[in-house]
Amino acid sequence: MKKLIIIVFTSATILTGAIADEAENTQKEIVEIGQKVSKKLLKTLVSELKKAMKEGGPLKAIEVCSKKALELTKKVSQQEGVEIKRTSFKYRNPKNAPDKYEKEALKYFENALKEKGKLPKYYVQTIDKEYRYYMPLKIKDVCLTCHGDPKHMDEKVLNKIRELYPNDKATGYTLGDFRGVIRVSIPKSTIEKHEKQHED
Repeated sequence: MKKLIIIVFTSATILTGAIADEAENTQKEIVEIGQKVSKKLLKTLVSELKKAMKEGGPLKAIEVCSKKALELTKKVSQQEGVEIKRTSFKYRNPKNAPDKYEKEALKYFENALKEKGKLPKYYVQTIDKEYRYYMPLKIKDVCLTCHGDPKHMDEKVLNKIRELYPNDKATGYTLGDFRGVIRVSIPKSTIEKHEKQHED
């Protein structure tokens, strides 16, 4: 059974001496790698979706999501030497359903948004031999074409979504809503290697 330890780095965290320096360096490495990989995945997916929209509109974009999104995610994972996943409580593809650790992260963002009115930039967990970095995602204008209120969505788009995803949960959003997260799993050995390189 995996042991879950939640680490939340905030500006209010107070540590002393070498422990503080070590924690700060570890945090910096996790965030640096997590942000880099998350942004690379987003750029890759958005580029592919824009291309599909230009070629065949929303219907083409839905096909790209269903056939290529996981494939592209896997490709970026292999290039960066980490594991990446997009997940949400309101997922479209069952393969993107959250595990218990991801549910914890999603709840963290939801609660923070409810209490403070804005999303934290990231969240970090330590699980056995890896760190998990989470970047929150928000609904933008373009997202509403396939994730908005079904009453206002194009009927052909809605029918295509229902055909590809009979158990779809990913509609009903409005602009600015919290959509879900990109999760980047980074082996502890990778962080240790980066820290050692910086020391040298």
